[in-house]
Amino acid sequence: MARTTSAGTAPPRWREVFQGARGRLTAGLLILEALVAVEILVVATILPAVQRDLHGLQLYGWNYAALTLASFGAVPIAGKLTDRLGPRRVFAVAIGIYGAGLVFAATAPSMLVLVIARFVQGIGGGGLYVVSLATVAKTYPKRIRPRVMALLASMWILPGLLGPPVGALLAETVGWRWAFVAPLPLIALAAVMVMPSLRGVSVSEKRSGLPVVASLVLMVGAGSLLAALTDLTLWSIPLAVVGLAVTIPALRRITPPGTLTARRGLPAASAAAFLASAAFFATDGFVTLMLTETRGLSIAGASLVLTASSLAWAAGSWWESRAIERLGARRLTSVGALLIGAAGMGIVFPTIPLSVMGEVEEGREAGELSSTILMDYLGVGIGAGLAGASVALADAGTLSIEAGLAGAFSIGIVAAVLLALVARRLPDARAS
Repeated sequence: MARTTSAGTAPPRWREVFQGARGRLTAGLLILEALVAVEILVVATILPAVQRDLHGLQLYGWNYAALTLASFGAVPIAGKLTDRLGPRRVFAVAIGIYGAGLVFAATAPSMLVLVIARFVQGIGGGGLYVVSLATVAKTYPKRIRPRVMALLASMWILPGLLGPPVGALLAETVGWRWAFVAPLPLIALAAVMVMPSLRGVSVSEKRSGLPVVASLVLMVGAGSLLAALTDLTLWSIPLAVVGLAVTIPALRRITPPGTLTARRGLPAASAAAFLASAAFFATDGFVTLMLTETRGLSIAGASLVLTASSLAWAAGSWWESRAIERLGARRLTSVGALLIGAAGMGIVFPTIPLSVMGEVEEGREAGELSSTILMDYLGVGIGAGLAGASVALADAGTLSIEAGLAGAFSIGIVAAVLLALVARRLPDARAS
């Protein structure tokens, strides 16, 4: 009896994730995750060079905020369509938009145009993220999901080793624009690999409860608020007031009731997703700028820090996949909040979606997960946007660059402390 109990509670073997038709699907999802990881890490590496060339320090944070706010608007639409039509069609459209955004970014003549290109990328990226998580929820047994999520997180290892050095090499040789062109062959490969794997994934006739209009309104409201803080003028106060007046009611419609107060269960998971992303991107999103502008490092030198960060993220995710059944989502998220740099985010990033997956209704996985995904994206946009607003004060001469970066990092620390408090209210995520 003891041996049976032990075997029943043991983590599934890794090879189970790659058996039969499930293996082809897993391979496709891993390629997709690696694609996104490469692009994110390369852009994070080259942004200081972009800023010097296009002279847009004031819009530095908007390269993250525009990407994520666009994803915010795309996620609910992609969630509804994925549940109703299946992920295959949504993936095809999303990856096409994502590739077009890369081409647009490579030819940008100014930082403002680059921000617009990042917005286009974000529309495609939001669809790709929904397809990935929804496919995990729809097709994998609950006991295998932690392994799949850990594998997806591990796809940041190779990009973490290659992405920053490649980005630095391109920026210092042929130019940073080629960093946006380089992922295009990988996009084509991902399309060839993923599309057949998504055929036959279940669909549902149930209506998703996530309001699309409210998501778009929230995207506009949050963008208005960040715009008011980025460029301080006489219009900043009324623009910020309008942004808040639009954002808060829309946020209440999108998220589960009780999200703003982190009520126990799914509302707390949505709040935790927001805080985790805000904490991480308010700090790590500006590390390369800090290293190049205040420490005098070259882009190549700063890229080594991003490489180490990616390895720490993967190590945290590997440990999370082994500890989730023993510790549960609440303890793991608390630990991750205290280590909110790369290792901590590696723990938190797969844990929060897993806590949600155990609570969602069958057939509505994408729609239910979209609420948490939206808060994740909103956290990136708000965290990077507020941190960018602090840095923008340095561009305007109000603060020194050191003080602007200190303000950015302080925003991340506050969000991490709040995440540790909210973690105690998450769904447990352990199999019953």
